[in-house]
Amino acid sequence: MDIMSYIKNLNTKDEIFSDVYQYGIENNVPIIDSDALTVVKHLLKISGARNYLEIGTAIGYSGLHLLSVFPDSKLITIEIDEEKHQTALSNFENHRVSERVTAIKGDAKTFEPDALYESLDFLFIDASKGNNQLFFDKYSKYIKKGGLIIVDNILLRGQIVEEELSSRNRRKLREKVNDFNQKLAESNHETSYLPVGDGLLVITKG
Repeated sequence: MDIMSYIKNLNTKDEIFSDVYQYGIENNVPIIDSDALTVVKHLLKISGARNYLEIGTAIGYSGLHLLSVFPDSKLITIEIDEEKHQTALSNFENHRVSERVTAIKGDAKTFEPDALYESLDFLFIDASKGNNQLFFDKYSKYIKKGGLIIVDNILLRGQIVEEELSSRNRRKLREKVNDFNQKLAESNHETSYLPVGDGLLVITKG
């Protein structure tokens, strides 16, 4: 066992939404890695954040876990895919958190924020990776100063450092994600890059 596998095993907790997790696995729906999820929830606990905005609902798996940290937390989440949106609504209903969720069916790239986005203290970006910069620029302004922002999949399953990628599209994606990572590292925000799951970028809004 290498050192990263050792750490991953320690960070991985028992699954509390096994039905949603299993559905994701069986239907090839990308979901956040268990060890990264543990870190995200720990950071929420430390920060005390209770008002969340999530870009990329998918089937509601990460949203359910976010809401499990504090019983009085609330989630606004945006998903472009109709089928995933409907599945997420069912999962929120089945796990009795619907009253704490505002689930929006729409394209986060063009969606126009409104009064929903007030006093938010956590932004979770987990949608199309090539749009990380767009999502950060568009939605980070709704997070209060000192609030928490986390971006998932910043390592692209290791492709972020691969010198040779046969696919032109993958090379373009790598370039976009790397440019975003570098830009945030050079910004005035406090940032940490964590090699858990597929990589987390943790930002404290300045």
